[in-house]
Amino acid sequence: MQPEKIGHYEIKSELGRGGMATVYRAYDPRFEREVAVKVLPPELLHSDQNFRLRFEREAKIIAKLEHPSIVPVYDVGEENNQPYFVMRYMNGGSLTERIKKSVYSVDDAARLLEQIAPGLDEAHSKGIIHRDLKPSNILFAAKEIPCISDFGIAKLTQHEGETMTTGSAIIGTPAYMSPEQAAGNAVDGRTDIYALGIILYEMLTGRQPYQSETPMGLALKHITEPVPNILEARPDLPAWIGEIIAVSMAKTPADRYQSAQEMVDAIKAHLDTETAARITRGLPARVRKPSPTARTAVMKKSRFKPAVWIAALAALGLVVVLAAGGLLASGWLHIDWTSASPEAPPSSLPYPTALPSPTVSVPTTKPSATETASLVSTPSPAPTVPLPEPGIPVLGGADRIALVHRNDIWIMNVDGSDPKRLTTDGAPKFNLEWLDRETLLYISGKTLKTVNIETLREDNIASFLSSQYFESFHVSPDKKQAAISLDRELFVVPFDVEKLRGVRGHTDLLGLNGCLFYDDFAVKDARWSRDGARLALKILVPAGNQRADAIRIMDISKCGEDKPKILDDFPTGRFEFPHVIVDFDFDGRDVFFFNSAVFNGGFGRLLFYSAFTHKFQKVRDNACCYRDAVFSPDGAYVILAFKDITVGDAAPVQLYYVPVDALLSGGALTPLSLPAEFVFRKGDAPVFALRPAP
Repeated sequence: MQPEKIGHYEIKSELGRGGMATVYRAYDPRFEREVAVKVLPPELLHSDQNFRLRFEREAKIIAKLEHPSIVPVYDVGEENNQPYFVMRYMNGGSLTERIKKSVYSVDDAARLLEQIAPGLDEAHSKGIIHRDLKPSNILFAAKEIPCISDFGIAKLTQHEGETMTTGSAIIGTPAYMSPEQAAGNAVDGRTDIYALGIILYEMLTGRQPYQSETPMGLALKHITEPVPNILEARPDLPAWIGEIIAVSMAKTPADRYQSAQEMVDAIKAHLDTETAARITRGLPARVRKPSPTARTAVMKKSRFKPAVWIAALAALGLVVVLAAGGLLASGWLHIDWTSASPEAPPSSLPYPTALPSPTVSVPTTKPSATETASLVSTPSPAPTVPLPEPGIPVLGGADRIALVHRNDIWIMNVDGSDPKRLTTDGAPKFNLEWLDRETLLYISGKTLKTVNIETLREDNIASFLSSQYFESFHVSPDKKQAAISLDRELFVVPFDVEKLRGVRGHTDLLGLNGCLFYDDFAVKDARWSRDGARLALKILVPAGNQRADAIRIMDISKCGEDKPKILDDFPTGRFEFPHVIVDFDFDGRDVFFFNSAVFNGGFGRLLFYSAFTHKFQKVRDNACCYRDAVFSPDGAYVILAFKDITVGDAAPVQLYYVPVDALLSGGALTPLSLPAEFVFRKGDAPVFALRPAP
């Protein structure tokens, strides 16, 4: 019988049931959200006297896993002697269901692995091994974002001190079990890499590499039989796919990829080579670039010794264990998600090429503020090397707009044409800025990342997972320093990407021997002046019995030699403004835009302030509301988002790139012309960044 409540969670329906758990869709009244509650059987408490302590210990470790590609665990508890986990409800179904509908293309399979690999490596870096990685444990949110579920739960079902094969069951699913896991040997993160190779094989063929009528036979095949050649199942696949799978599923862990990212990099190297081959096809051989080297290019001689494994099987009594109870055959640790909500339709927005649209000529003269922007189609695939960009319009000293749309980064021309999606993970992003003409820097969660606009390669620079706040990271104009707001303290340190990769917290940042540590007030953001001699900070200051956001301008031209000199503070104590500044921008000289919060999660009144005259001006006081105003590189234009409060929630978000004077004078303005599909949701923040033209 389905329970009405588990803890304070209101049970709505059963999502799936397996040999070791039952999953329910539930409602959390505290946070007003749907969740998934996974209930483990009470037998675990009775059969292992140490289970409760181990459950609490392991659950705390699992709950600390924070990554966009890992299904988060919100809560753990016990109800009527039944331990349970509370997780995010993923209503997009599982990878198992999608494979049943259709096999994946190589590109789509690579993209999925690229999305989940960082989460798998993050867990491994914390010493957490999945042990039961399989398609049914890769779940999708409504936005088509894959996430890994059930980290560490397999380990919880193992009795204290018990090996993989010495108790009443083995841990894992035989179809995805590494040889060392099946034989009861010690495992590490590379056992999950083996499972990832099997998942890749299954995505591309629709079936598992090994087939057997019994779990025992299946486990034996993983241990004794060579890796099946995927080209026999799908001759149309490129030959290198077989090499990728052979390395992933090597019998000896040392012969496998040592991380999920290494596996993804090997796949991408081959895909990049294929793209380059298409681009350079027909060119003389002497001008073609050699293909990238990859781990799969040379197959290492395996150290696998079947006789040793078979002897281990006999000593451990695996046959008896696998046969006991027939639990594996009936889906041990497997949960059927087929009753989950129907998967969301794929987004109509393109990936990764530009939106198709009529081709129009680009004006050679500077367009006026009232001209309507037109779409320009460039539906060619993204090249692997930068190519000349003739005909791209330049306005305000910028030739590209970068922005966040539905939690992913896009770029487009300054007239709104040629939109191109750069990321696909759907994780919230902010702090967007151009490092160079090909690289965008941004923050996702508590991780500083970059993405290359040509190759779409993403790179994690630094993670501050133990910090409460990581709100700002901005590089100085000369690219020599970075201003960082971590836990609302300001650090100005040398900008050295390789050194930053080793940084994890305050102590590491102080170890970089920067020129400034500032904690007089809580610092939420910092922007550089054009000459790098000043910083504009968003700080929290006392305001009666509350605290309010304010902007402080400091002279740091003698950074490291003398204390910063305070040049200006506003708006607190100077002119009336709400306590919250949602966003602000500094032209790098003397003027600022900043906005309050009125509705829809960040749209509000926009103000213009001059640090030279110390005067402010309300922007179009008869119209509301604005957000994310950003000055152009030359300071003459501004890009911003507008949503008409008189229409309410149904009002569309419109983007404007217009002269500052036209915005302040109240003249007629025309929004950027964007495709109909480019619709912002409630609460979305565009987070603009403008690329300076060469």
